[in-house]
Amino acid sequence: MPADMHCHTNRSDGSDTPEFVIRLAKQIGLSALAITDHDYYAANYHAEGLGKRLGMRVINGVECSTYDLSRGHKVHILCYNIKHPDAVQELLSRITKARADASLAMLEKVSKLYPITEEMVMEGVSESGFIGKQHIVLALMKAGYTSEMYGELYKRLFNRRNGLCYVPVRQVDSLEAMSYLRQSGGVIVMAHPSVYNSISTMGDLIRAGIHGIEINHPRNTQEHMAIIRQAAADNGLLLTGGTDFHGYFSEEIQRHPLGSFTATDEMLARFDELSASL
Repeated sequence: MPADMHCHTNRSDGSDTPEFVIRLAKQIGLSALAITDHDYYAANYHAEGLGKRLGMRVINGVECSTYDLSRGHKVHILCYNIKHPDAVQELLSRITKARADASLAMLEKVSKLYPITEEMVMEGVSESGFIGKQHIVLALMKAGYTSEMYGELYKRLFNRRNGLCYVPVRQVDSLEAMSYLRQSGGVIVMAHPSVYNSISTMGDLIRAGIHGIEINHPRNTQEHMAIIRQAAADNGLLLTGGTDFHGYFSEEIQRHPLGSFTATDEMLARFDELSASL
């Protein structure tokens, strides 16, 4: 059975607990599930143990939110089976602090327009402390100001070009992030190259030492998938796949439930061989 190697829980910007997602993965018959919360790794210790109790293979992972400063766009990098977590914790701490600073600044602006407080928003935040725009909107939904996560209110407040309350995040350069990830002992995979037009950064990441590229993803275009496949063949890289599941915090919840996009058995077997060799 295939494996979904890209999934988020409420430890970052997913809506559901790790336990719910693991049970769902088992119910739909996946052979493995990778939990790859944004910039948060600690939940994997609990998730792997929970997976064993439920009879579901859980692959530990993290998705690092980085930026190509030279080209001006986001680049997300997945890292799996991390052997040396301390090597990446400094990176993750930098990223999460920058996001929290921006989120709290946005919340301050929102609270001048709507009667919500930091305490109300933090009720929807998990023990990881991850706070994002979704959590602000969730508080607005509870207060009755909108009925949808990514509707007109979200766009009016947080559009990157002209949102009333949008505050940019201080970004960590993708190549600087790679210097940390290479020390982790994990399998490093470029996430969804079509998203944010980060396909233009793929060559830099290959030269920096990624082990693979995510090809099966709901937002990868057919054109880019052909480029990814050729780049993997030319450089001996792993190919992976995942749904990028976020539960009801996803803009595409109806179209892409967990397990919609996966790594094949062959991809997973090669992943396991590579991971064991690092």
